[in-house]
Amino acid sequence: MKRSSHRRLRCIALLSAMLVPWTTPCRAAAEIPIANQSVALAGSVAKAIVKYFGKEGASEASEFLSKKGGREMMERVSASATREGGEATVEQVSKLATKYGPEAIVALDNGPSVQSVLNALDELPTDQVRPALAKLAAGAPGRELADATTKFGVRALQSELKHPGVGLVLVRSLGDDGAELATRLSSDQAIAVARHAEDLAKLPPTARSNILGMIRDDATRMVQFLGRFAEANPGKTLFTVAATGIILAEPDRILGGDEIIYDADGNPILISKSGLAGRTLAAGGSIAEHVSTQYVRPVFLTALAFVTTFAILWASLKLWRISRKPA
Repeated sequence: MKRSSHRRLRCIALLSAMLVPWTTPCRAAAEIPIANQSVALAGSVAKAIVKYFGKEGASEASEFLSKKGGREMMERVSASATREGGEATVEQVSKLATKYGPEAIVALDNGPSVQSVLNALDELPTDQVRPALAKLAAGAPGRELADATTKFGVRALQSELKHPGVGLVLVRSLGDDGAELATRLSSDQAIAVARHAEDLAKLPPTARSNILGMIRDDATRMVQFLGRFAEANPGKTLFTVAATGIILAEPDRILGGDEIIYDADGNPILISKSGLAGRTLAAGGSIAEHVSTQYVRPVFLTALAFVTTFAILWASLKLWRISRKPA
């Protein structure tokens, strides 16, 4: 117990020493250069971290502040917050750090705009804030999500929270349209559409908008069509300009179960499901006709000749018997 108490006291003393440069009083904000002002305001963020860990977690707080580059990170976040919104934004950062700890600082440091991420987090339900911070703080994927959040707001976070690993793909490739799709699609549907997201993004704007409209209006049947295409054309790209033109020209057939395949020259062709059945029936009809001509008809004609001959013989015999009777 004594060792633990001494360790906590040493950690608290270390934290106090580290906070001194951040807590030096200043006469007036107008007299302090922006860089020094942000360093001073970073003190409130550091205090928030200490408050988050509490006395029992003083060692964790000191480790974050000293060994993990936490101090530099807090200075960067505080400087960005000061530039973007002044003390009010720094106060938002401090409140977030008090409630969620260092992960909040890492998440904000990952983004190009502290205020944009703060605004997006404010729009989330409380129970989604911590999971969102965890995703934002997750290294390179977190930086991508923070960039998307800066551009597209809370919908980027909502998309990734609803479809982990997929929502970001939709938003990154398709922007606001991708974020809207993510809110409408089930997880399986989102995965199916995300496989084609980069190809959809390359389409001309009007064609892309029309295809996305088909997905929004009838996600179930469009996803079924995507599945049929992938099964029939492994490794092939669906949303080329040529294939997209066929889809938009024949939406009822596409949604009704018809398929697109590629011919030997690599050109997309729309195949009718009923046409395939028709070809099967036609082939069956040809076989039946062949069997009838080659086998059934000769047997029938032979039987007919036999019956006819028998009838003639029977009639002749009958007449002969009648002629033999006495008059």
